[in-house]
Parts: sequence; structure tokens; C-alpha cells
Amino acid sequence: MSFGAGFLRHPDLFPARRAGEPWGDRALALDVAGGPYLLSGLTTAQEEALRRRFGSLCGPAEANGTATQVFRAPATDFLAIDTRGWEYTLDLDPAPDALQVAGLHLMARLGWTPALAGALWTPEPAGEEWTSVCENYLRLLTAYRLLEEGGALLHSAGVSDGEWAWLLLGPSGAGKTTASRLCLEGGGTVLSDDLNAVLFHEGTARLRKLPFTGDLGERAGGPESVPLRAVLRLAQGEEEGLRPLSPAAALASLVAAAPFVNCDPFRRETLLAVLERLARAVPAWEVTFSREGGLWAMVKTIR
Repeated sequence: MSFGAGFLRHPDLFPARRAGEPWGDRALALDVAGGPYLLSGLTTAQEEALRRRFGSLCGPAEANGTATQVFRAPATDFLAIDTRGWEYTLDLDPAPDALQVAGLHLMARLGWTPALAGALWTPEPAGEEWTSVCENYLRLLTAYRLLEEGGALLHSAGVSDGEWAWLLLGPSGAGKTTASRLCLEGGGTVLSDDLNAVLFHEGTARLRKLPFTGDLGERAGGPESVPLRAVLRLAQGEEEGLRPLSPAAALASLVAAAPFVNCDPFRRETLLAVLERLARAVPAWEVTFSREGGLWAMVKTIR
């Protein structure tokens, strides 16, 4: 299937540049890892919806940051999709200096000429549908912006005791949300059970909290940035235990957990360099856990 054919009625008419009719004249900045991210061309209703969703992360669009212009798109440009039981993935078309994106009620373009900037086209005027479109776009944008800063966005669960953090990896169904809940019940803090940011600060790998969460929802409180103690690959079984992973095995798990960018052949080499640095800087373990066991106590034994 050609790019965009699963979402767009006329994928061959995908916008060739950042242009169109803005929804309005409002703008805001989001203070998210890799940001700030500046969104302009909003209506008052769209701005208010984002402020309800992201709360104190929203601020005035006065700082320098990664800019995105939001444009109107006719609803007739998009296919009607039955989302029951549907696993949603964005459709990506990477190029050396640009990335085209198609999704549910969204078209987007990222460009690197010269600095990273974006454009988002959607027919959604406000409400939950609008915030869902915008959040899906922001997840993608955050992945590419973090890469430019020498970091990575990782599909993972991040847990912390306030002093250290642990990154839990595994494919869908591996138990990231279950493991997060067990750590929470054991006295830990869940940064996110879906997406987490890893950045290096003064040579130390740190886990940065993101507002993109899974089944556990937004976790209030807790640290915003914590040194990363270990990377843990999850496995379920009757006998709990820890098994050290080689840097190569850790790297393979990290690459599989790096959404969007790991499918981009033009930026894969940069991603591999970042993740190899992480795999060599932080010990990695395979952790086997059960729903009834003491996962959090076992995690905290890792030094």
C-alpha cells in the first residue's frame, strides 16, 4: 500500500510544503522534553483544549523552540475508519530532509531546512478529537527532537524511587503496565507506562518524565528528571529473577523500543549511536516477574 492510502482519500495531493489556512491566530508553547514546542495557528478553543490536557506544561509562545504551524484540512480529505479493535500506527514517508506523516484525521510534515520545523493539517476544530490528533503528532515530533539533542524517545515504562530510575522494556503485551502497577503498589513512582525520554546530562543518562502515558494515566507528582540506574527487559514467569544482558542484547531491545525513528533509514545511524552510548553507560538486565511477586523490591536490589 502506498504512503497515506490507509488514511487519505487523495494521498497524491499531500501538501508539498508548510502552507494552508491556519485555524486561528492563537499560539502556545509546550515545555516537554526536547522543547519548548511552539504551536501556532490555533483557535481559542484549540488552545484551551491543549491547556486542559497539558496543564502547567503550557506557556506563552515567546521562547525559541521547535515551531509547528497548524492548518485546516477538509474532513472529506480523510477516510472513514472503524477503529474498533484497531491498533493505530502512523504512516511515515521519510526523506533526507523531510518526513511526511499520515494518520487518523491528521497530515503532518517535518522539515530540516535548516532547523527542525513542522506543519500539522487536521479537520478537528476542538475537543478530545483535536487533543488526540495533536498528541499523536507531538509524540512523533518529540522523538525527532530528542534525537537532535542526543537523546531518545522510548516505548517503555519508567519507574523511580525519587533518587534513581529504572527503564522497563518489552513489546506490547510484555507487561509494562502490569510491572508499573506492581512498582507503584510497592512504593515506587511511575513516570510513564508508555513513553519516556532518555537524555544525557554531564555524561549521565537521565530519565525525563513525559506527559504521554498509557493505561495508568497521568501520574501526578514525582521527579521530573532522574538518573537512570538500569535498563530492564521484561519477561514473565513463575520463578522471579534477574539475568544480566550484554550491551548488544540491550541495544537490540532499545532499538525495538524507539518508535518512529527506528523506521527512518535516513536517521537510523544517529539513533544507533545514541542507543549504543546508552547501552554502554547503563547496565541492562532481563527481569522475570510474576503478578504476585515482589518486583519493586527486586528492581531496587540492582546497583
